[in-house]
Amino acid sequence: MTTYEGIKRAGPPQAIQKLREDLYMVQITLSETPSADWKRLFYETQQAPPPDFPPRGVDLSANFARFRSDAASVEAKTAWIDRWIDRANQKEAAMGGRLDQERKQRREEHQREQEELAAINARWEKL
Repeated sequence: MTTYEGIKRAGPPQAIQKLREDLYMVQITLSETPSADWKRLFYETQQAPPPDFPPRGVDLSANFARFRSDAASVEAKTAWIDRWIDRANQKEAAMGGRLDQERKQRREEHQREQEELAAINARWEKL
């Protein structure tokens, strides 16, 4: 039996783009790339999300969660995302171990991709 703890936030939120006055695209790095099943759980199993910040307002892409926010709301929105991540992890754990193999395959594929990118970047280093 594995002791999988689920996807976690891997750092603080970071403003990656200024969209307009006091509105930013904010990015949170996740500990791993979520599966399609996990994303579905993230989006659909939340209880009483705030009307001005639904889970669908968060774009889950690669191992990032991105959302729009004014500077004053980032802390509260990050707290909501943390709750939604925890709930998706709980729901996934309740589904049993059938996702463990899929997760292992994704990790292996991600590792292969990183090795390939490192090799390509090393080749281009002197360009």
